Amino acid sequence: MKWCAIFLAMTMLPVVAVVCAETPAPVPAMIPGALPYVPIPGAVAAPDKGRVYKVIFNVTQAAPKPDQPADGVLFAATDLSALRGQGVAADNTRFALIFHGPAVEALLDNASYRAKFGMNNPNLPMLAALRRAGAEILVCSQFIGAMKIDPHTLSPDVALAAEAFITLITYQNNGYAVLEF
Repeated sequence: MKWCAIFLAMTMLPVVAVVCAETPAPVPAMIPGALPYVPIPGAVAAPDKGRVYKVIFNVTQAAPKPDQPADGVLFAATDLSALRGQGVAADNTRFALIFHGPAVEALLDNASYRAKFGMNNPNLPMLAALRRAGAEILVCSQFIGAMKIDPHTLSPDVALAAEAFITLITYQNNGYAVLEF
């Protein structure tokens, strides 16, 4: 039985090598810090240049470490880069991010982030690039009020939303998909 498994593994190596050799190179991210995108020929549900992609990222989790971007920021930047890198026009990508809970620390300006964590905020470059690319960056004003966070300590790329859940309902009613982070 052991020899059979080794033989099977040895005969599969050329197949794996061929599949890997045919994988295209990644498309560089248009937003610095975002992950690259690898287009796979023939993949199901590949980006469609004619489709309008409307998504709101519900960002509630802080980054695992202060020197890393929050997952919601990273994946919004990565998904927008992937769609644009595959030829989906800016008019066909409508992205929004709503922050509440521990994720709000990702929105702190550098001075406030440095005071809290001793380093610059790694989210700010991607947030600024997302904003320049047309994404809406929103924060729950109910949360920042309840936590006594001064809105002047947040990135200038952020707009105050009345309330996170009302924002999510509104965007969903307007046809946006919700991605949770």
